[in-house]
Amino acid sequence: MKLCLTFDAAKPSKTLIYLLCFLPMQTIPNRMHNQGPSTISPVDADANLVRDRFQRSSTMSSVESDPLQMMSLDTNRCKPNASFIWCLPQDYNQEKHPFTYFHLVNKSLPWDYAFRFVIEEISNINDKSQTMSISMYFAVSWLEPRLKINESATEWTEDRTGPLNQVNESPESLKYIWYPELEIYGLDTFGRQRVLKEMSGVRIIKNKTITYELGVRITISCRMNFDNYPLDAQTCQFQVGSYYDTHETVTCNSHFIYDLDRQRSLQHFIQIEGLPAKYKVLKLPSGTYAACGIQVRFQRKQMQFIVQVYLPSFMFVIVSWVSFLINPHVVPGRMGLLVTLFLVLINIFNSVREQAPISSRLNAIDLYLVVCIFLVFGALMEYAVILFMLKKRRKPFRTIDQGLKHLFPSKTSNGEASQPLRSPSHRENNNPQVNEEDAVYKAKLDLLDVGHTDGTEEKMPEVGLSFRKQALVENIDAWAMWISPPIFVFWNFCYWIAYRPWTNKLLSDNTLLDYVV
Repeated sequence: MKLCLTFDAAKPSKTLIYLLCFLPMQTIPNRMHNQGPSTISPVDADANLVRDRFQRSSTMSSVESDPLQMMSLDTNRCKPNASFIWCLPQDYNQEKHPFTYFHLVNKSLPWDYAFRFVIEEISNINDKSQTMSISMYFAVSWLEPRLKINESATEWTEDRTGPLNQVNESPESLKYIWYPELEIYGLDTFGRQRVLKEMSGVRIIKNKTITYELGVRITISCRMNFDNYPLDAQTCQFQVGSYYDTHETVTCNSHFIYDLDRQRSLQHFIQIEGLPAKYKVLKLPSGTYAACGIQVRFQRKQMQFIVQVYLPSFMFVIVSWVSFLINPHVVPGRMGLLVTLFLVLINIFNSVREQAPISSRLNAIDLYLVVCIFLVFGALMEYAVILFMLKKRRKPFRTIDQGLKHLFPSKTSNGEASQPLRSPSHRENNNPQVNEEDAVYKAKLDLLDVGHTDGTEEKMPEVGLSFRKQALVENIDAWAMWISPPIFVFWNFCYWIAYRPWTNKLLSDNTLLDYVV
């Protein structure tokens, strides 16, 4: 005989139960009473078949009309004169909380949940979404005083059924047993691990404790502060507790197992610890709840940022000081060097901003790049001041109108055109009357080209530039060369002392080098 369940598609709420009998039609059941099989006629066989169908129909009607009887067919309810390891009483109500029967085990409130977290690894830390993903085996245990335990059953001591004083059961058993309704605070996603079927199990302990364990991948939200990025350290709490019952009714305890050798390499140093006391109680608008879990602390690995961002920016600022040694008259070389360095630093800054998470203010790496850009920009402005001061030396001795008149003389008074444009020497040889402006211009040129009789040239002050300003132009590069390095060194000293990247923020007594080793 086989028990089958079918569901009516037209009436999903109605369950039909029927029995199929696989008996030979040529024999009668009296062979079960040590009688030999006897042959029956086709008429008798038809009569027996009708009678069997009537009996099956009567059985189906009685089972369907009695819900308790229907539940006892497949549940772990206690049955008279039947051996069992554990079972549920016939009046077991799955909707009632076990703490309503605390008198059965001489226990008072609050009820206790025990959690165990076997952490495989921290699989991902997402800065953009501020989430953390954990792969673990999640287990919760609770006391069920209504269980009936057969302490003399041999299964409690057999290895094939589980550890000592424990028996393994199918997860389907939870369909008929009360289990706690839990909440994971800050939960983003909750995924169950599956191979051929769900990786989960139920374990019944001899002291009436039920343990449910399953493999999960959990993603939780974390409150992260990236003001010190990438020299930052973060903490994230994984908290789980009862969904309905407050801390006056339900409390919890937990422990975790974490093997650092199984952890994949991430962009962070990771440390897992027990949940601090201040996070074990949550005050919500609906009440105060007990929580258990773990706290994950992680510090970002900084070598990548030092090599890719900090070191190049540091060298670019030093290279910009080379411009103070270049002759100000070499405009293309000096200007090209400074502009190139300025644009490269801007490009690095934009690239870092695209990858950096959102922060409430300018983060650490942005602040460093801004200062580097400002120092290169200062060198560029210093050269612009020098060019502005040297511009006076190149001030023309004639206005535009005077220059045009000098190059293109007007007609003479008698209407004849003046002589074509010729060199100054030709005009001096042919025209004894030299224009007064030409004489002044020549005198200024002679003043610039005065030489000694011994063949050495004497440097005269530049025309249009005072001696005081000339000295300022000559010394401004020297001042910049002496001032810029101390400012940059002092800035780096303050920056690295403030952020202390060599310190392990996970263990304040050790350095980051000690943590790595």
